Amino acid sequence: MGLAVVALLTACGPGGDAEPTPTTVPAEQPAALDLPEDAVLGLVGILTAPNGATADLAVIVHASLPWMVPEAADAVAATVAWCVGEVDDTIIQGRGYTFTQVDFRLTARDGEWPDDLTLAVLPQPNPEVGSTNVAGEGLRQVDADASGVYDGLPVPPCRQPTLLDGLGEGTLYLGIPQDIVGVNDLEAFTAWTAHEFGLSAVLPGDLGAADVVFSSCASALTQLGQEFGAPNEAWSDEFSADGCSVGGS
Repeated sequence: MGLAVVALLTACGPGGDAEPTPTTVPAEQPAALDLPEDAVLGLVGILTAPNGATADLAVIVHASLPWMVPEAADAVAATVAWCVGEVDDTIIQGRGYTFTQVDFRLTARDGEWPDDLTLAVLPQPNPEVGSTNVAGEGLRQVDADASGVYDGLPVPPCRQPTLLDGLGEGTLYLGIPQDIVGVNDLEAFTAWTAHEFGLSAVLPGDLGAADVVFSSCASALTQLGQEFGAPNEAWSDEFSADGCSVGGS
């Protein structure tokens, strides 16, 4: 755990030794985030709504799991249920999928946070690696073209971007084919690094943008995250008033 974000991110067990990105402590600090043993990445930040209310952002990215382990059962089941006609058990097994669980949480800090304030959830599917995107309870997916590859056609459910409405928490399952043996030129179990993780005010497709300001963002890459491919050449922190995200592309 680095000195710059000692109050923001703490890591436990083998997934620890998180290396923070910021070089200075922000004036306002987000709520502390404890990273579990299987975490590869953590992200925190503060959001401010138009009415002045503030909320704490927390994102935890867990290490990718092969489809056949019991811990991946929920991700497999959710993917098969949502991706009817696209991805089923046979495809998941035959194409050697891994699943990366990403947990999101937005909690009130000060004031009354608007219930109708919607944010874009990252990651979104990456066409270059053929990844799928399935939202669990607390999140929702929309038929909006975030990638620009569908040219007005309906976006298949597994490739639909994800949103978070108001305060709350939810889980997203990122499925990556061939990741068990390595996608393209990547090592096995490292294709999660070809995605960005976080929240954004810029909504997908033609949905516009949320009237919210991000600040005091900080990320921590754990030792486990470094062992599984991060940071790569495309890795960066994208911290701005429009969003907090970190990852590759």
